Amino acid sequence: MREAKRGGNSKLEAGGGRYALTSGVMLVLGAVLAFSACTSLGSLEPPSISLAGVELTEVTVFETTVQVKLRVSNPNPEPMTLEGASFKLRLEDHKIGRGLSSEIVTIERLDTALLNVTFYVNNAVALLQLREILQQEAVDYRVQAVLYTQGSWGTKKLKVDKEGRFEFSSPVQLPPQE
Repeated sequence: MREAKRGGNSKLEAGGGRYALTSGVMLVLGAVLAFSACTSLGSLEPPSISLAGVELTEVTVFETTVQVKLRVSNPNPEPMTLEGASFKLRLEDHKIGRGLSSEIVTIERLDTALLNVTFYVNNAVALLQLREILQQEAVDYRVQAVLYTQGSWGTKKLKVDKEGRFEFSSPVQLPPQE
């Protein structure tokens, strides 16, 4: 900004002040928008996961395939799109294995969706433990998940750790032992 001297008083000329005012306003608006974007990202509540079903689908000498139904609940007031997930499952404190899902699922606001996830159990000891566990009327479980979500907040990686108890509505049909 330039100063003009007139009769001993100094005054600011308007030419340079307009630019400083405009860039100052833009800086403040940018900071407000950035802050509000971070605030909305931080207010995203992670989904809840619960066990909805377990089924042995294939048993071979080396590997057992377990189909697990997981109910994912969206507690947020806007839809959430899952673009993939990784799961670890424990039943009765025994590690069952890892499951992956590349399924793209949109869970509407304040709603739930079922995910079918395949777990591969690849050792005989785990299979024997699994047979014992699945013959019970109810099992304690733990699901640890990494969910990749998409929404108005962009893409976000959410970690979920859920423990619970699952009661079988009917006994799990186990294939005969070989």
